[in-house]
Amino acid sequence: MALSMDEQRILDEMERKLADDDPRLASRFASFGQPRMPDLFGSSRTRLIASLLAVALIAAVALVVYVLSPFGTIGRPGQLRSHQSSPPTAQASSGSSAG
Repeated sequence: MALSMDEQRILDEMERKLADDDPRLASRFASFGQPRMPDLFGSSRTRLIASLLAVALIAAVALVVYVLSPFGTIGRPGQLRSHQSSPPTAQASSGSSAG
């Protein structure tokens, strides 16, 4: 809903009076809607570098979680083979006594 000419004139007059009475408050009101921090990711090159760093960080965290998880030890040689290569002693002794 648009303001009438009279209402717009009154608002403009109030704005001028506010700026004259309290310039600091007027500057605060003028800054509404503007970003407080400068746009850090303004250039495409900066966005590309930030994206690549984020992907590298996610990959590093995923690798650390995989290595520290119990599933990371399944494929390692020596750990799984040592359990499979040793014959069970209970079966060997029970087989010789039955025969």
